[in-house]
This record gives sequence, structure tokens and C-alpha cells, in this order.
Amino acid sequence: KIDKVIKMRRDKAEYMTKKLSKIKEITLPTSPHGYFHVYQMYVIRIFNGLRNDLMKYLAEKGIMTKVYFPPIHLTHFYRTKFGYKGGELPVTEEVSNQVLSLPLYPTLTEKEIDYITDKINTFLGGK
Repeated sequence: KIDKVIKMRRDKAEYMTKKLSKIKEITLPTSPHGYFHVYQMYVIRIFNGLRNDLMKYLAEKGIMTKVYFPPIHLTHFYRTKFGYKGGELPVTEEVSNQVLSLPLYPTLTEKEIDYITDKINTFLGGK
């Protein structure tokens, strides 16, 4: 069953990538040469400080997005234990403010992907 699920995810990711590939304000997920992406998550990077506005816009359109992994050094434990305040790992912090996970699951339909990607294109087309 796992091979079928992975193939479904990869097919959905390929279609989504095709639909988003012309947007210059985002970077799409890729696999390094010789590696095989299973697309447990479909994470884009969005530039120009637009991530939070895009999240809000998509939520208004009924599309759930999420930022799954904040910088570990800025979590409560590390702030308390080691005194991190932010700024210690500027690249990590910059990237963490750009990443956004889009919906991607095995039963996602092309119509749903079209809706998601059309809304992203609409949002970024106006920026």
C-alpha cells in the first residue's frame, strides 16, 4: 500500500509544481540528484515578506496552510535554557519566515489543486 500512496503523492506534487512553476516569488520543492521525494509535505518558500499575507488570503479562500517547524532555537525551552532572543541564526530565521506547507494528500483532486494554485497565482499576480 505504501508504494501506491507515495506514487499518488508524487503525482499530485508533480501536478502542483507544474501549476506553480512560473511564479517568480516562490521556490518549489525539489529533490537533490539521486534522491526520491515522497512529498509528506509540499513546502514552498515565498519571498518579499509575503508569506503571512498569502496564508491569510488562502485561509479566507478555504485553503489551510501551515508552518510546521519554527526555528528550534526560538522555542520556549531554548530561549529559557540558553537565552536565545533571535538574531543568532539569521539564515535559519529568514528561511523560517519564508516557508509554507500547502495542502497535499493522496486523494487531493486536480480540481482542488487547480483551485489552490489559481488562488496563489491570483494573490501573487496582484503583488
